[in-house]
Amino acid sequence: MSQKEKFKDKKKKSLSLLISKLILELIKSNSNIKYDPKDPFSQRKIPEIPIDYYIERIKKYSKLDDSTLVLTLIYCDRICGLNNLLLQPYNIHRLFISCCLLAIKFNEDCFYTNEYYAKVGGIDLDEMNYLERSCIELLNFDLFVDQNLYKKYVNYLLNFSNI
Repeated sequence: MSQKEKFKDKKKKSLSLLISKLILELIKSNSNIKYDPKDPFSQRKIPEIPIDYYIERIKKYSKLDDSTLVLTLIYCDRICGLNNLLLQPYNIHRLFISCCLLAIKFNEDCFYTNEYYAKVGGIDLDEMNYLERSCIELLNFDLFVDQNLYKKYVNYLLNFSNI
């Protein structure tokens, strides 16, 4: 069975659910970290909506392709790695929506306005624009993802789903 067939087969477990589960595992060890004013994605208060519901909401209202969700995860990981940021409850929502916005614009043929995504993400337009700008700068304006890296993340998600 090819990787593509395995991935489609695993869709029984929603990709957004898998990504949510992975993110929850990653932030578990950083849950004691508080608001960091130097982190552009950090909020003073943890959002009331759990990250799994938030990701599902974004997927539902944005009609995301699964590949865009994988790119979002890669961008989140890349930002954390390049900038010594830790995924934690105070930053994950804003980091995810801003990486998702970039992934949509890079990967999807059709997309909505920033105002629409701001509403979906529960933030105002000025904040969405600020987060997008911060995100692209922290990625050094590099949105390209090599096919091998993309496959590596897909394989990781497939293996993670078996845990």
